[in-house]
Amino acid sequence: MDKIALRRTNLRTAINAVIESKGFKSDVAFCEHYDLNPSHISQLLNGHGSFGERAARNLEKKVGWEEGLLDKTSLSPSNNEGKTTSPSNNGGIRIAPIEFRSSESKPTNVRIPVHKDIRASCGTGIENFLEDVSEYLDIDPYILKVMGVQTKPENLRIIYSDEYSMWPTVAPNSPLFIDVSDKDPDAIKNGNVYVFTHNHELRMKRIFVSYAGNKTVRLSSDNPDKVRYPDEFITADQLNEINFVGRLELALVKP
Repeated sequence: MDKIALRRTNLRTAINAVIESKGFKSDVAFCEHYDLNPSHISQLLNGHGSFGERAARNLEKKVGWEEGLLDKTSLSPSNNEGKTTSPSNNGGIRIAPIEFRSSESKPTNVRIPVHKDIRASCGTGIENFLEDVSEYLDIDPYILKVMGVQTKPENLRIIYSDEYSMWPTVAPNSPLFIDVSDKDPDAIKNGNVYVFTHNHELRMKRIFVSYAGNKTVRLSSDNPDKVRYPDEFITADQLNEINFVGRLELALVKP
C-alpha cells in the first residue's frame, strides 16, 4: 500500500475510533467537534483530495493525534479489527472498536489510576475517593491519542457510570476517563459533561452557563426522557458551591 492510500485508510480507522469513543453520530459530527471542513475530510477519505505530508501533519495536530499517526502501518485494520459490532441486545449498546488486552509494559506507557468501586450517582461517602486507588491502567499514550483524548495522561482518572441519565452519550457501567485538572467553576467549558459531588452524591451532568441578564446555569442529562431526567437550574453562586471532580474526557462502553 502506498503512503497516500495508507493515510486514507488510517484516517478512516482513526475517525471510526473517535466516533465510537466520543459517541458522535457521524463523520460530520466529528468534523464539527474538531472544527474541520466535512467536505475536505470526505475528499481525503474518498481519494479525491491531496493528502500529502503537510496535510497529514496539520490534520493530526488539529485533532490532537500523535504526529505521524496517519503514516503508521500498524494502525490499518485487518480482518474484523476497526469495525463496529452489531448492536447488542442490552439496549442497543455498541462496542468500541478498540479493545485493551494484557501485554508487556513499555517504557513509554502511562499509568492512569482506576477507582473500580466509584460510580456516578452511587450515593454517599465518596467525597475523598480520589485518595483511594483500586488499580492502574497501563496504556500506551498513542492509544489515548487515537481515541481522541487531548488532555495530559497525568490528569486522567477512571471511574464508572451507574445509570441512564447520560444515555446515549454514556452507557451504564461504562469506564469514564475524567480530566481532574478541569474543575474550576469559573472556567467551565460550556456544554461539556462534568463530574461533581453535591449533597454527598457523585453526579454527572452536561453544564450550560447563560450570561444573559442574571447568570444562570443549567445542569442537563443527555437522556431525552425529561420526565425522568429533568433539567436543573441553579444560580452562579450555587455553581461555586459545587465541588467539581473534573470534566468527562472520554466514556467507553463496557464490553
